Amino acid sequence: MKKNYLMCLSMLLLLFATTAVYAQKTVSGIIKDAGGNPIPSVSVLEKGARNGTSTNPDGAFRLTVKNGATLVLQSVGFVTQEISSDSNLSTIVLLEDQQTLKEVVVTGLGVKQEKRSLGYSVSSIKTENLANDGSPLNSLSALYGQAPGLRLNATALGPSGGMNVNIRNTVALFSGSNIRPLFVIDGVPMLDGPTDINRSTGNGLNDLNMNDVESFEVLKGAKAALLYGSEGANGVILITTKTGSKKKGLGIEANYSRSIDNPWVMQKFQNEFGSGFPAAWNNPGVVDAEGFYLRNGQQAYYPTNYNFGPRLDGRQILWYDNVNRPYVAQPDNIKALYQDGFTGNTNVSVQGGGPQGGFRVSYTNNDYKGIFKGYNLQENKFLFNGNINITEQVKFKLTSTYVNSFSHNSPATNQDAFVTYGIPRQLDVARLEQEQVVDPETGYFWWYVQNRQAQNPTGGIVRDGLARNYFWNQTQNTYNNTRDHYINSATLTINFTPNFYLETLGGFDLITNRGETGEKLTRPLTDGTGGYYGLSNSREVRYNGQSLLHFDKKLGKDFQLNTFVGGIIQRYTFDGMSRNTNGGFITRDWFSLNNSVNNQLNSSSSRNLTRLYAAVGSVQLAYKDWLYFDVQARNDWASQLPPKNNSYFYPGASTSFIYTDAFKLPQWISYGKFRVSLADVGRPGTAYFANTTYGIGNYGSVIYYTPPSDLPPVDLRNERKRELEFGLENRFLNNRLGFEFNVFFAKMYDQIMPLTVAPSTGVNSIRVNAGQINNTGFELNIYGTPIQTENFKWNVVFNASQSKPKIIKLAGGIKQQDVGGGSGALVTAREGEPYGQIVVSDYVRDGNGNLVVGSDGFYTTDATRPVVVGNVIPKAVGGLNNSFNYKGLSVDFNIDFSFGSKLISQTNMYMVGNGSAENTIAGRDERSGGLPYYINNAGAFVGLPSHTSSVPADSRYPFIMHNGVVLPGVKANGQPNDVIITAEDKYSYYWRSFMDIQPDVVYKNDYIKLRNVSIAYTLPTKWVTKMKLQRLTLSAFANNLAYLYKTMPNVDAEALNGTNVYFENNAWPAIRSYGMSIKAMF
Repeated sequence: MKKNYLMCLSMLLLLFATTAVYAQKTVSGIIKDAGGNPIPSVSVLEKGARNGTSTNPDGAFRLTVKNGATLVLQSVGFVTQEISSDSNLSTIVLLEDQQTLKEVVVTGLGVKQEKRSLGYSVSSIKTENLANDGSPLNSLSALYGQAPGLRLNATALGPSGGMNVNIRNTVALFSGSNIRPLFVIDGVPMLDGPTDINRSTGNGLNDLNMNDVESFEVLKGAKAALLYGSEGANGVILITTKTGSKKKGLGIEANYSRSIDNPWVMQKFQNEFGSGFPAAWNNPGVVDAEGFYLRNGQQAYYPTNYNFGPRLDGRQILWYDNVNRPYVAQPDNIKALYQDGFTGNTNVSVQGGGPQGGFRVSYTNNDYKGIFKGYNLQENKFLFNGNINITEQVKFKLTSTYVNSFSHNSPATNQDAFVTYGIPRQLDVARLEQEQVVDPETGYFWWYVQNRQAQNPTGGIVRDGLARNYFWNQTQNTYNNTRDHYINSATLTINFTPNFYLETLGGFDLITNRGETGEKLTRPLTDGTGGYYGLSNSREVRYNGQSLLHFDKKLGKDFQLNTFVGGIIQRYTFDGMSRNTNGGFITRDWFSLNNSVNNQLNSSSSRNLTRLYAAVGSVQLAYKDWLYFDVQARNDWASQLPPKNNSYFYPGASTSFIYTDAFKLPQWISYGKFRVSLADVGRPGTAYFANTTYGIGNYGSVIYYTPPSDLPPVDLRNERKRELEFGLENRFLNNRLGFEFNVFFAKMYDQIMPLTVAPSTGVNSIRVNAGQINNTGFELNIYGTPIQTENFKWNVVFNASQSKPKIIKLAGGIKQQDVGGGSGALVTAREGEPYGQIVVSDYVRDGNGNLVVGSDGFYTTDATRPVVVGNVIPKAVGGLNNSFNYKGLSVDFNIDFSFGSKLISQTNMYMVGNGSAENTIAGRDERSGGLPYYINNAGAFVGLPSHTSSVPADSRYPFIMHNGVVLPGVKANGQPNDVIITAEDKYSYYWRSFMDIQPDVVYKNDYIKLRNVSIAYTLPTKWVTKMKLQRLTLSAFANNLAYLYKTMPNVDAEALNGTNVYFENNAWPAIRSYGMSIKAMF
């Protein structure tokens, strides 16, 4: 009995002990700041256990813990607090951490500094504020309108192409100079450069992964970028990737977004007249009195890409395939050239760590189907970011990124793009694609087969070739590119004492490209040669090593000294080669170099190597944490310059004065800072620009060399830039309202540029240091929280900048330097004028300003009288960002704008020149206001009194014409013009006459664009904990949504031909994206 009693007692005690150990309870509460505002994303952890959650946007949390557990509350900007789970948790107040609130930013060479101490402008952009806009294929597109002085423009390729990036309207006198800022990711300078849009997949920046980016820092002034030396002369954009947490346990995050990409066609076409030429452009008998082309006496489809044919009236005519169809307009036929695309982005990341270090591993897959037929892109991106404290004195950090991308059939420029404005207005493009690209019986190009068949009465006249070429190239040929991109950096920090430490970083950026081109035979080999296959390979790598020795010391009670000195080594190499078939294929569509008709293949190769060494130093002295003064200097040794000039030195200094800490001011002034900086930077020019270079080639077995076309002098020096900057930063009303205002004065001198010399010298130009450009401007950033309640918050940020670089002087005796342009218009640097003036030949006018008409009835131009018709540099750019948050719901939208520039638009010139544009209707027939006339046997245009006049006996045609116009103006003798020309000649003359740009067809390029709109909802914590999640956010977004205002007709305001040009001739559509995303944290 006693034994049974003891056993029962033991089991009872064990039951009580087990219950005590495993007893749990669920706690909940709301965490607020001292002002009573809820704090979202506070980490709530059970101390000593791997159990935790985070607060929702309302500051609320809910967590199951052991009885008597201690909760650890952590949030950036607040003091970490521990509280018992048995306490009253209904409302918990976290106190602000005054040290943490001093914002820290990444500056030159990766050195972290308090933003208050900086004497120059730095714009910091946190990606968490952009997270709801999806995962754009081009990460830089997220920066539109985010920082004053930062100007971005996409090319006509859209998100998969390059991006034009410019800081403070940086310019150069040599069109080959690089005016892009330096991009640095985790301390490693990135490979970057201008791109065009001909089968382009952008450059290394296109491989950036928005899911992995923590922040962007934009260093704009010379002082801000001084430590990066010559490479930072155009400004620097620092990219910091996300790192692992030192908190215990693993954190898993999964993101998925998918968007539909719609082609946004902007051309406005006329739909009243079809393809063809006016009778005056044809011999008698080719067209009838109504303008219809005659085939065997029957009105037929006119095979041309000009839209100067007869009025579209629905009658039945004979088409190119011998079928009668209605002659009607196809208003949206251009849309059949494109398709709806999509972008799918999947990202999974795992992070974790402990007291000694942390890590983050990320994988991203992008699947992109372009709006162009046959175009697709796949990307796989990997990131590892880890840090470890080897000892208390030694720390190590490793960041490794690998991106593999495969692009298939990125669209081409020129011919493929010309189709967008050369389509006959009556052409059913969708039907053409389905039936008339690939011949179903032979597999050859339909156009060729139809023209080859003798029994086909349309032989030799089947046209619309541009559209068919586009479809054939995009769906039958192969244009592949595989890119492997590696970015690696390793940082070792050794703390010798608390004040004295060494930081060494080594890294590289490596890109390899493999291109493959395969073009099928369009016709049988028995009819001629054809087919093409080519391979290209390139390897580009940039090595960077730097070592900085830091010494930081508190000097007495009031002073703090921060210094460092160090050295930098950089090496850049490029190797490229290509080989392709010569003379066509031996065997049909066998894509191999062995399939070349000629054994001697076409081949080329190139190699590039540059080196740079640098020494840097920095001293900063702070007084009472409200007055800072620093001096920095750098000396570069660059291989691009001759030995006698390859060493150049530039210093800089700045001061920052926090006057709200120095003086007692009203409480409504929360923060005030004045700063000033002055610095020099320089650029050495492009590789081999200071060297004499020779080309090498072969003619059969004979090797030959070609002499240089430009002659470099032996004393070429680096370019210089000196910039003075003043800045004022203020915050008011407990930081609810603030602004930053910058004024800068930059002088760029000793510009490296080619100078044209006499042909008798044996070279085209000589390279010299000459010229001076002054650039003065301002930047304004205003931000605030107009409304803030317990559940609702509205944040707004507005920024704007204005600057206009001006040419002070060029080389001796030179008054104008051409820096770009196209089709008869030049973009110039003219002494005494703003940079980027667009110059064309002016119309001839008489003393009263009347346009002078020549004997042929057309306006005359005078090439000896160039006139400025605009400027390519915008006068003002900026953005407006709004964010509304209500409990777990957030709504954001972003607007950006650009004013004051003009653009050379060949698209508009072509659309007018071939009769496709809406403004080419007037005067084409009696109904549209055309004048009656006839053409006599001598070819003269003779006016008639009415449209019902009889055909004169000396008429060359058996009918009269109804499409006459008389251009307003005067003849050379001063009499009013009365010379009749065709309306079609009025529209097309300047296009057909060497494609010269007229003064009135350079267009203003002002716009206000609704760039992004997003709506996101973060589910309440009590819901997601039931799903074993920490956080779940659903969002919908729309990007590149609408132009609220636009002056440029028919094309996207950003549809440039490349990232370093000032004109467009590709009316490809812009891309609107609509999508949804889901983000889950485990």
